[in-house]
Amino acid sequence: MFTIDEAQLVEILAKGENERVEFKRSADTRSLAETICAFLNTNGGIIVMGVGDDGRIFGVDPTKAREKVSEALGSIKPYPKVRTETIKIGSKTLLIVYVGKSDKIHSYRNLVYVRIGASNRPLSVEELIERASESLIVRFDELPSSAPPEAIDRELVKEFLDKRERIRGVKVRGTIEENLELLKIVTRKNAELVPTNGGILFFSKYPQRWIPQAKVHLMWFNDESMTSYRDSRFFEGPIWKIIDDIEEYFYKNLRRIGGEVIGWKRTEVMEYPVRALREAVTNAIIHRNYFDPSEVKIFIFPMRIVIRNPGSFPPGVTPDNPVHRPRNPLIAQYMYDIGYIEKYGYGIKMMKEECEKHPLVKLEFNIRPYMTEVIFRKTRKEIILDNIDREIIRLLRENGELSSGEIAEKLGKTKPTIIKHLKKLLGLGLVEVKGKGPTRRYKLSQL
Repeated sequence: MFTIDEAQLVEILAKGENERVEFKRSADTRSLAETICAFLNTNGGIIVMGVGDDGRIFGVDPTKAREKVSEALGSIKPYPKVRTETIKIGSKTLLIVYVGKSDKIHSYRNLVYVRIGASNRPLSVEELIERASESLIVRFDELPSSAPPEAIDRELVKEFLDKRERIRGVKVRGTIEENLELLKIVTRKNAELVPTNGGILFFSKYPQRWIPQAKVHLMWFNDESMTSYRDSRFFEGPIWKIIDDIEEYFYKNLRRIGGEVIGWKRTEVMEYPVRALREAVTNAIIHRNYFDPSEVKIFIFPMRIVIRNPGSFPPGVTPDNPVHRPRNPLIAQYMYDIGYIEKYGYGIKMMKEECEKHPLVKLEFNIRPYMTEVIFRKTRKEIILDNIDREIIRLLRENGELSSGEIAEKLGKTKPTIIKHLKKLLGLGLVEVKGKGPTRRYKLSQL
């Protein structure tokens, strides 16, 4: 954590208390413990001991003040680490307590405090559960569900096991009933087998009956005002089936800016990279915070698609450092078993690669407390391929490399017309150029 000097301290005293600054005139153990706890659970901060609420300097005995800090720390669970130092302002000595943000949840007298403005507030039970989920202390998918055992559909389990064997080569051993417990589709509660939340989400025909937030709401707006929309629908059912349904929706409804065989691949150049969209939806469903009562949302605007899920990135995980720390490990494992995700941490990298090679779209992340947005933003308006564009693509596919003059001759068009279309295809990333001047030739990009 940073260290402040005398000049910075004077400035802090002038500004007063806030979300990251607290003044303490005297060393009161309870008040100290609540504030340290709140800073740990929020964004960290400093406590200036020897200063009144109004910023007036009184000073403290640093030895006694440190003793009170030690007492306060001893009453906080789990035990935190802080740093202290003394600063002299004139003849007065102040003790500065530096408190960093913690990736754990800390409590004082069985209450978990957070910092709101210049005050400390204990969390409610609901807020505490949500905070525990965000910190990966409580995992929703491993908890027993309120659903009855018969909610687990054996045909879905069999379909999953068959698919796992086909995709991952894992042979099915034992009966379906034995695999239920082995895969943690069910767990024991009071000596009875009951479904886990993960089991219900994956292997119930309609998990939304017991977990209503386990759905995806797609809204397609006509403009940025969000006042009128082209489509609004919910995707429900087993969460892995939801992913397939949304992918099918994208393929049916998103526009294509091409449809030719480019290079070695049949490349339907769509207005958005559907493979990356599917990965973003999959990640939202796997890693969302299911303690949050809201559903995953997909907003489609004229120039962007936003996929929003309840739950921030886990501590220590960022788009630039996508390490494997699943909020819902059962769901992540089920998805991996049937090939819906590949090696852990690869998904974000793949989304970035898909958007980098796409001619129209860039990828953005908006990560806030309790919410994550993945944004596919068009960098320009789509360009539709016309007949001349398609004829140029066909010629390049058949001939490999051609000059603009050769293309013009074969198509019976003027060279300036062909150059105009080649510039368009170059801008879309569908065609690339070799050489300069008279040796300048064009070929299809290997997308």
